[in-house]
Amino acid sequence: MIEYPMERIKTVFIGSNWESLDVLKTLNKNNRFEIVGLITQGDKPVGRKQILTPTEVKKYGLDNNIPVFITEANEEKYKDAIELFKPELVVCIAFGEIIPEFFLEYPKFGAINIHFSILPKYRGAVPIQMAILKGETETGITVTKMIDKMDAGPILSIFKEQIKDDDTNQSLRERLVAISAQILPDILDKWTKGKIKEVEQDDTLATYCYKADIAKENAQVDFKTHTAEDIDHMVRAFIPWPVAWTILDEQRVKIFKVRVLDVFNELKAGERLEDRKRLVIGTKYKQIEILELQPEGKNLMNVGQYLVGR
Repeated sequence: MIEYPMERIKTVFIGSNWESLDVLKTLNKNNRFEIVGLITQGDKPVGRKQILTPTEVKKYGLDNNIPVFITEANEEKYKDAIELFKPELVVCIAFGEIIPEFFLEYPKFGAINIHFSILPKYRGAVPIQMAILKGETETGITVTKMIDKMDAGPILSIFKEQIKDDDTNQSLRERLVAISAQILPDILDKWTKGKIKEVEQDDTLATYCYKADIAKENAQVDFKTHTAEDIDHMVRAFIPWPVAWTILDEQRVKIFKVRVLDVFNELKAGERLEDRKRLVIGTKYKQIEILELQPEGKNLMNVGQYLVGR
């Protein structure tokens, strides 16, 4: 590791899942920052057996002798965390809990958040899914100073990233997480040395996205009301959850991969063209070819397997 001629900055890291973990690992290996504590969510029941399972951040803290603190959205516990850790810097990514304003204002260098959109566009919980749903060709990573308003703090840095034609929520998220881990240490270093001038967001340009936008009922594909592009966006945005679905052959089917076509213009919305290897369905505009799907109660399969096994 590179040695820097400065005292390490006492840093509290806030996060929960694998998205948080990659960034945490990078900061913990960097000699510019001393991770004095972790704040994460409590253990939650997971799987069919509902086994209480700690977050990825908690597991990492326990494995690396970093103190772990569970706040449970309790202001008194945030006060206790300040007394315990006395952070000079707070870094937050993918946490999912409202943090009290007094906690955000305590650190000398503030509380810094990583958000996966080009703010002020797509403030909120599901910016990656929404960017794909809306057919955006570009998204990004915005590093902000946190305030007591959702994703509305002043901007320290923006990194733009192309959305590829075959990107899913999962593939794009993995790429943004990897980039965040790569770029964040230097951004934080410049910020704490006074080399970055924060830029206020223009609230008049803000758009928002919520968990309700990706509810299961919003994942239903309707070939008569959705265009082929709409369906393509839904399929890619809803992987790995809730997964786009429709009714085929009188059964519920999850759709994992499709292709937009504009060649079978005689097909009306909802009409099908199929043989042993292809399934093409007319939509409100253009056609959609289904490539991978999962009938209810069965494994994921390609369309050829589905057509033969009906």
